[in-house]
Amino acid sequence: MKQLTYIAIALAAAATLAGSCAKSVSTGKNDTNVMYYNAWIKAHYPDATKTRLGASIIEDTPGTGELVGDIEKSPYVYATYTVKDLEGNISSTTSRVLSQMLGSYDPVNYYGDHVVSRSDSNAGLNDMLSTMRVGGTRTAVIPGWLMTQAEYDSEEEYLENVTGTEAIYTVSVADRFDDVIQWELDSLESYMSHNYPGVDTVSKGFYYVQLKAPVSDVEFENEARVYINYTGKLLNGQAFDTTIQDTAKVHGLYSASRSYSPTFVNWSTAPSKKITLGESSSDVIEGFSKTISMMKAGEVGLGIFHSVYGYSENGSGNTIPGYSPLIFQIQILGLNQDGSIDEE
Repeated sequence: MKQLTYIAIALAAAATLAGSCAKSVSTGKNDTNVMYYNAWIKAHYPDATKTRLGASIIEDTPGTGELVGDIEKSPYVYATYTVKDLEGNISSTTSRVLSQMLGSYDPVNYYGDHVVSRSDSNAGLNDMLSTMRVGGTRTAVIPGWLMTQAEYDSEEEYLENVTGTEAIYTVSVADRFDDVIQWELDSLESYMSHNYPGVDTVSKGFYYVQLKAPVSDVEFENEARVYINYTGKLLNGQAFDTTIQDTAKVHGLYSASRSYSPTFVNWSTAPSKKITLGESSSDVIEGFSKTISMMKAGEVGLGIFHSVYGYSENGSGNTIPGYSPLIFQIQILGLNQDGSIDEE
């Protein structure tokens, strides 16, 4: 009852303010919203502390790593996050456990830390992040006037220019960095030194590991239809696509509606033309094409590359986060699905 009383008083005050003579009372864009927000915080989290721009920190487990700081210092953070409304309804989460509890878990999807570009984040999130340290977890209520990518210097300017809907963010910061491509390159170098020591880059951000030598040195002709099997994975080993049924079952990708069998690529020897996949002749990502172009019949190899050769900052759906290095294991079967090199 006490909580409801706080909010009722705020709403009553707001109604009185709204009904007053416009000539005698000057009202701001967010007067009513501020009253409701402050009453809600007082009712639910009276001990909350305010950030510089006015978000309310309601839970905080400090980290011991580097200070995240402002956007100039840390344009990117690597973090898990959950977003809720004031009633506790979750609208977005990267947590596997929460997704399982909500019944929205999908084994195909990626859960865990994501690269968060702070230039694409709202002002309230950036405000709460700026005083966090790596390894910390914080929950903050972000008022509607901070739910914008617009940049102002003070809370007053946000109140004057922005309206929106409040949200509760819980963020755990695993890392912060100023150069996301270099961060990817460092991640790849660490992965390679641990799993394939001695293998050098073919080009910046691209590695090739031969797992099985080819059975022939015959070069495929331009526009030949070459059959392959492949499996795509993230650096953590999670598979997101495969043509092999057993692999799909092992990684929780299996779908009875899909036919698992070798697919084909439309080979290209022309530098200006991409290798394409299947009957639809859809373009493959550059890293996939680059891997295949290095291979011959019977060969099995790994193409391991950063997101510049993959899906860049956008990722692909819920399975591949933005700025994700990828691994493709590819087997070149030949001109027929049975692995034969010649068409006869």
